[in-house]
Amino acid sequence: MLADFHWLRPEWLLAIPLVVLVAFVFARGRLSSGNWRDVIDPVLMPYVLSRAPGRGIDYRWWLLGLGGVLAVLALAGPAWQRIEQPVFRAEQALVVALDLSRSMDAQDISPSRLARARLKILDILARRQSGQTALVVYSSNAFTVTPLTTDTDTVAALVNSLSTDIMPSRGSSPVVAMQKGRQLLDQAGAGYGEVLLITDGGSSAAAEKVARDIKSAGYSVSVLGVGTREGAPIPRASGGFVTDNRGKIAVPRLEERGRSFRHAVGRQS
Repeated sequence: MLADFHWLRPEWLLAIPLVVLVAFVFARGRLSSGNWRDVIDPVLMPYVLSRAPGRGIDYRWWLLGLGGVLAVLALAGPAWQRIEQPVFRAEQALVVALDLSRSMDAQDISPSRLARARLKILDILARRQSGQTALVVYSSNAFTVTPLTTDTDTVAALVNSLSTDIMPSRGSSPVVAMQKGRQLLDQAGAGYGEVLLITDGGSSAAAEKVARDIKSAGYSVSVLGVGTREGAPIPRASGGFVTDNRGKIAVPRLEERGRSFRHAVGRQS
């Protein structure tokens, strides 16, 4: 029991000598009747003061000193139970940028690329123990769903409502997604941040330049590819499949050029 005793704020104990000194000074009568000899007639002094000058000690100051010592001990925080304190707190900020272009509706991985991407985001959120997380969606433009926050439950609650038909424009531009991610990291003053692209393609020289710029700013960029090399048609809600400009059924495939993708989900050999 005694081995577990400790002080939460031991620096307060340094005030005990000061409290004792103050009590001693006042108890010795620095402000007692001895200081009034020059201004009070000796004949009147017994009738004005409660005790004879220079005799005894005023124990009221000692009681006040005792109370002060007890107050200092309370402020020092005596405790018998030790609670482990983390010595390191991860301050990593993560911006998840989800591609909501039409090609994410392809079903070359079950049930669809977008459904698998949403599940992956939920898995990432469930595993994050600390740090801030933001969610961005993009097609040809990027939009912030949630800014950087430690409330991953709020982010997770919005993930399942994401679909390609909520986007006001078509296309897929990782450039605008990464720029939006960097903007959120800069605004939050993140010491260490990462932009995670979840997409099935869109690699370009411009995108690689933006990624290098983000790295130069002290952040990192990762890409999680969703899809297969063979690809699959994009189903329409009204039936049939999406066609290209020549009237042929469009079959988007997972882009794996160069080092554009660090990881891949649902890849088939």
